[in-house]
Amino acid sequence: MTRRDFLASSAPAVALTLAGSTGATAQPGGAARQLYELRRYRIRVGHMRDTTRAYLKDALLPALGRLGLGPIGMFDVTTGEPPTAVVLIPHPSADSAVTVGRRLAADAAYVKAAEPFYNAPADRPAFDRVESSLLVAFEGMPQLQAPDTTKPRIFELRRYEGPSEAASLKKIEMFDTGGELAIFRKVGFRPVFFGQALYGVRLPQFEYMLTYASMAERETQWTAFRNDPDWKVLSQKEEYRDAAIMSGATSTYLAPQPWSQL
Repeated sequence: MTRRDFLASSAPAVALTLAGSTGATAQPGGAARQLYELRRYRIRVGHMRDTTRAYLKDALLPALGRLGLGPIGMFDVTTGEPPTAVVLIPHPSADSAVTVGRRLAADAAYVKAAEPFYNAPADRPAFDRVESSLLVAFEGMPQLQAPDTTKPRIFELRRYEGPSEAASLKKIEMFDTGGELAIFRKVGFRPVFFGQALYGVRLPQFEYMLTYASMAERETQWTAFRNDPDWKVLSQKEEYRDAAIMSGATSTYLAPQPWSQL
C-alpha cells in the first residue's frame, strides 16, 4: 500500500474518531463548532526565520485560501516563548483537519512555492521543530471571531493545563455555562477563539486568544476583570474549587505578520 492510499483509506476513520471525541461539532439550533489547528514553528537562527516566513506568506497562506479555509492567523512571538512563528488554521470539520495535508500536496502551485522550505538542506534547516495541536471550539464560542484588522493590535495566547481531566473540563464549563466568558465580554475583552486540545502536548489543556489595541489596554481590562463583582462570586463557588487549581495560564504575546488575516 502506498502512502497516498494509506492516507485516503485512513482519513474517514480518523474523522469519525475526532467527531466522536467531541460529542458533536454542531450544536442544536446553533453554529457548528470549528476545529483549530495551531502550529508552532520553532526557529533558532536568522535563516530559519527567513525561509519559514517566505513559506508561510508565499506558499501556505495562498494555498489554504484556495482550499476555502480562513481567516488564517500568522504571528511572530514577541514574549513568552522561544523564537517562534505561530499559525492558526480554522477548520469547519474533522474531515477538513485530517485531509488538509493531502489536499495541499495535490496543489501544484503550493508544492512549487513550498520547495525551498520542504527541501531545505541539512546544514541550513528551515526550522528547529514544528509542534502542532488540534483544538475543538468551546460550545460558548463555537466560531472564531476575527478582530478589526484596520487598527493596531497585539494578541495574547493563553494556555491552561489541568491537573486532571475532570478539573480541565470543569474549568471549560466555567467559561461555557458558568458565566466567565460573559464576564470577559462585559469588561471589554475581545476573544478570538477558545479551544480544548484534542491532540498535542501537555494534555489536558485548552488555549484561547485575546486581542488588544495596546499593552496598556490589556492591563486595564485584566484589572477590571479581577475586580468585577460577578467574577468574585463565580470564582468562590464550591463547584469550581478544582477548576481553580488549574495550572496558572501561560501567556504568549504575538504580533501579526503583515499578511496575517487576523
